[in-house]
Amino acid sequence: MASEDIPCAALLLAEDLEADMAVLARLRREGVDLRDRLDDQRAGLAALGDDLPDEAPRWAYYSWSRIAVRILGPAGFDRLRLDRNRNKITADEQARLRSAKVGVVGLSVGHAVAYTLALEGACGALRLADFDTLELSNMNRLPVSVADLGVNKAVIAARRIAELDPYLPVEVWTEGVTPETVGAFCRDLDVVVDECDSLDVKLLIRTEAARQRLPVVMHTSDRGLLDVERFDLDGDLLPFHGLLGDIDPETLQTLSTRDKVPYVLRLLDPEEISARMAASMLEVGESLETWPQLGADVGLGGVTVSAAVRGIVLDHPVASGRCRVDLDPHLDALDVPSGASDVPDVADEPAGTEPEATVPKTPPDGVPQDPVEAVIDAAIRAPSGGNAQPWSIVVEPDRLTFALAPEPEPVLMDLHRRGSLVALGAALHNARVAAANHKILGPETVLDRPGEPEPGVPLAHLELGSDTDPDLAAYHSGMLARATNRSPGDPHTVTDDELETMYAAARLVGGRIGVVTESDDIARLAEILAESDRVRYLDNRLRSEMVAELRWPGDPDPDSGIEVDSLGLDTAETAMLDVVLRDDALDRLEEWGLGRGLGKMTRDRVLGSAGLVAVFTEGRSPADYIRGGAVVESVWIAAQEIGLAVQPVSPVFLYADTRSDLERLSPRHVDDLDALRQDLHAVLKIPEGGGLALLLRFGRASAATMRSRRRNDRVRHAGDVEGLVPAPG
Repeated sequence: MASEDIPCAALLLAEDLEADMAVLARLRREGVDLRDRLDDQRAGLAALGDDLPDEAPRWAYYSWSRIAVRILGPAGFDRLRLDRNRNKITADEQARLRSAKVGVVGLSVGHAVAYTLALEGACGALRLADFDTLELSNMNRLPVSVADLGVNKAVIAARRIAELDPYLPVEVWTEGVTPETVGAFCRDLDVVVDECDSLDVKLLIRTEAARQRLPVVMHTSDRGLLDVERFDLDGDLLPFHGLLGDIDPETLQTLSTRDKVPYVLRLLDPEEISARMAASMLEVGESLETWPQLGADVGLGGVTVSAAVRGIVLDHPVASGRCRVDLDPHLDALDVPSGASDVPDVADEPAGTEPEATVPKTPPDGVPQDPVEAVIDAAIRAPSGGNAQPWSIVVEPDRLTFALAPEPEPVLMDLHRRGSLVALGAALHNARVAAANHKILGPETVLDRPGEPEPGVPLAHLELGSDTDPDLAAYHSGMLARATNRSPGDPHTVTDDELETMYAAARLVGGRIGVVTESDDIARLAEILAESDRVRYLDNRLRSEMVAELRWPGDPDPDSGIEVDSLGLDTAETAMLDVVLRDDALDRLEEWGLGRGLGKMTRDRVLGSAGLVAVFTEGRSPADYIRGGAVVESVWIAAQEIGLAVQPVSPVFLYADTRSDLERLSPRHVDDLDALRQDLHAVLKIPEGGGLALLLRFGRASAATMRSRRRNDRVRHAGDVEGLVPAPG
């Protein structure tokens, strides 16, 4: 143990104890430097909003520097100091770590280990052992000062930890560990960290650890070699994984440094050590006094050993074994990330450039000249969930027949195939607009079939005649230009003319909409939709389906799904995309019950909108949703025609009627979804007995960056041998 005349812990003086305050008064008279930043600490603690015990402040007096610092009481100090650990270390994990006692032998790498454990609050007490004092040649790897020269290394480490956390108990053994004291050193520990230089002491520690059933962790400062030996799980394990063979600590102690080299090489594996270390070992006893170590290697050891200790204490699956955390191969293999050269340089954009117009001035090229083919082309331009294009169109000489395609299989969100029916209704509406424009419009028929529709079963007909409808035909150019615009919106107040345009478009096809423009209601919808997105990210099945819809640059199947480049992401959102879609990160958020940030993009997009349009259905039959799809497309085209950007923002539970439907979506989040569904209905005031075909946000924004491509296998001419008609355009 440390001598009492070598101070290495803070003297704690409580302000509610008269005797302690008398000591503080004496220190003040003696000229001790008193530093008071308690108000800042109290403000930081108050910002956390936690209910903590009412504690008297303390003064931490450091006799070696003659400084006393005023600090929070132990609970408040611990809570505020470790606040930034949250989520990477949960509150329950932090409490478990605070119950652990760790012993560290050897305070070079051990200094980094002990300090890192104290930094993270990854232990509740430390026991440090080293007989050696600081020399100038140690200062390439230890965070010390020349004022520490000649001071015991364990004392230096304890002082530095006391200045970090004066409440953390630290025992100091300035005599190191010997055969006589190793048993006492290991007693009551949870983990032993071995970073001493003496091979015989290393073996001695493991022999005692096996007897007391304690895990041992060690870092070797060459190529990041980390060893874990779980004697706590198996007391019969051979020390060093059996690499030393049959030799005892007493025999090792009699060997010279040179004679120990073969044993050291067995531990390091001569084929795996770095070339620089191999060369240096040949010089030990010649130009080198002992093994070389770098400050970066020691720092890496502090990190890796602390991570292993944390895993052991928290019962993570840390097994006996070894690994290398070697940075050099990774640095040697540095390369420019794939696609980095394709990222546009924002700085190259001309200053003051105005956003592009929301609506293209002319319809896109490639529209077929043949009237019937033009009607088909219009139909397949319709929007659909995930750009799945779930319709099937059979072309006969005098009519088009619409049904659901046999694939893709409906996703979870497409409850009762309602999303597919809405898409089919939009396709039917586009076909009618084109037929009116080309003067081949005939009657439409929506078949009222009960139950969930089956693929291939006709759901609607459009007769091809010789009539027109000027009101429908007027939307032809807008229909060809319609696109999803996911870009953030600019502040915009909706005008009466804009509202009337959208309501008129709904009336044109006999539909009903509700438009939300009040800021409070938009804010409520933003939270509902953001929380819905959170569930979609956190639920494994919903997330898998969402990711499956995305198409990355170079994807071999770009004609369905949503291209990532069309998502309207800014630079920060693009950078975060890979993180947001990581299964391991999302699973951890699910475990912690967190993830509010997952809905941030939707929340921000909705809050930046001028309003939202709810497209209602009269009932909940397949025919109702087909008609609702026509209303969606009519309103969307009309809104874009007057310069508004439009994007569907419907929640994951859009087509759910019952709690059973919600359970199909996400059994774990059924209560959350049920509450969100009720909130949505309350804001939108969905008609009794009716449903919601789609929810659209609208506002002013720069033009959509790209349009989704279309499949060429959704149209079949009656009697066509191939069964396929290429999609025009």
